[in-house]
Amino acid sequence: MDKSSRSDRARDSRSSLGKGMGKGSGKRAGGLKKRTGASSSSRKPGSNRPKRVENQKREEPRRLEPEIPQDIYREEIDKQLLHELSSLASDNAEQTARHLLALVYFMPEDPERAYAHGVAASARAARVGRVRELAGIAAYNAGKFDVALRELKTAFRITGDPSMWPMICDAQRGLGEPLKAIELTKAPEAKKLDKDGQVELRIVLSGARRDLGEFGAALTALECKELGEKNPIWSARLRYAYADVLEVLGRIDEAAEWFEKAAAVDINQETDARERSLALKKE
Repeated sequence: MDKSSRSDRARDSRSSLGKGMGKGSGKRAGGLKKRTGASSSSRKPGSNRPKRVENQKREEPRRLEPEIPQDIYREEIDKQLLHELSSLASDNAEQTARHLLALVYFMPEDPERAYAHGVAASARAARVGRVRELAGIAAYNAGKFDVALRELKTAFRITGDPSMWPMICDAQRGLGEPLKAIELTKAPEAKKLDKDGQVELRIVLSGARRDLGEFGAALTALECKELGEKNPIWSARLRYAYADVLEVLGRIDEAAEWFEKAAAVDINQETDARERSLALKKE
């Protein structure tokens, strides 16, 4: 999957995961763009289910959990996060929250380690939608698209939150299945997306078309009024993807222009749009 056409929602989520999780987590992350609801677990606090034998089976994986940095233990866990984990035993809820904080902490610079904490949190709180979503985001960011697809689909079944649908589609694409990804972009769930989600879906659809060698269709997928808008979440990537397809189609002058337009809104310099523009102008 090429960088230019990848949805990259993991990066957006990464920059906004920390809000409402711990006071210090924002130093490496930020605030959660869309929070999933509280757990839909049917297990009541104090219930004896699952049976003791099942609990014993779950103990071994927990012994293999990644170490949580001491800095994470010094953070105060947000009450809202604990509320979302309220279906769990109190000690399990706290440890799950610590793994989520660690996931946020490591996501920008050590995606593999963030992924490991996502796996640990998911094992501890398999019925909590928000946990499964964050575990899916971490897996996606680490390039483990099979795990990401499983976690995100499970999170969607639990919460019904459509905002993760573009990432689900892109994870399918990441598995080398662009046709299935295209099918998912046409699913009823896609129609429930807000404007941000629709733009993300366009980027994913364009990438899938590129994977199939359908460059004209890839360009068409990106042609929308949002190209002229300035949105801090997706404008730079939308314009970058558009410019990239133009270059593939041999429309070099237009590509250089759109790379420049992408650079103009790329405040955090997350793309190499300016360099791409300059390179094309020298040709």
